[in-house]
Amino acid sequence: MRLNYLKSYDRLFKKLTSPQQENAIKAIDALIEFIKTGKKPQGLGLKKVRSDYWEIKLSVRNRIIFEFKSDIINFAFVGSHNEVKKFLKGKD
Repeated sequence: MRLNYLKSYDRLFKKLTSPQQENAIKAIDALIEFIKTGKKPQGLGLKKVRSDYWEIKLSVRNRIIFEFKSDIINFAFVGSHNEVKKFLKGKD
């Protein structure tokens, strides 16, 4: 499994505060651990939001959007719940 951070994700990640960036890294680590072990950590908030897109919780307000492509996980977006809705609306 390979991780790929899209330019859209990198750009938004850089705008996060340091604590938010740390939470994003922890959330991604928890996702990877879940994929490896099959044990879903509490608070991950993993759910499918579109045909190819999935979401994990960064915090109560913020989410990370990613997609699975065979053995690659593409991290596409990080932002607030409302920003995620706008992002996904553009993917219809």
